[in-house]
Amino acid sequence: MSKFCGLLAEIKLELIESQADSAHIIRSLLYYLLQTLNRKYARLNKLPNQKAENNFAYQFKELMEQFIREKQRVNEYATLMGISRITLNQAVKAQFNTTATHLLRQRLLFEIQDLLIHSDHSVNQIAFDLNFSEPNHLMRFFKTQTGKTIGAFIQEFK
Repeated sequence: MSKFCGLLAEIKLELIESQADSAHIIRSLLYYLLQTLNRKYARLNKLPNQKAENNFAYQFKELMEQFIREKQRVNEYATLMGISRITLNQAVKAQFNTTATHLLRQRLLFEIQDLLIHSDHSVNQIAFDLNFSEPNHLMRFFKTQTGKTIGAFIQEFK
């Protein structure tokens, strides 16, 4: 930890006593710091630290950002990518140490929470926007994922 604090202190010093090449030094120190932290994180969480052989896991995350409101099944994303659901799940498991379904549920939950907090849409409208067949399906999904009702979540947020 003291090594990281030392690097941050060097960055701070470069910011305070800025010189012509400070941007390059700051950039290189940040890059070094982030790469070192990434290695430690990967080691602690037993994640692969080498470059992925394919980028299916990252493509999946990008596609979720684009299509989360329209697509909530792993099969739909696998089809978009032109691979099987099994191949997608293996890539996600290898890269992120979790399943594609888990990532998808977490992203969908985040979208629901964001809409509940930052929009004036009703639960019915949010269910419709996210292609849930019934509002109670959205409410059941939310409670399963969080252990809370939507009403309790909103009250807790306020």
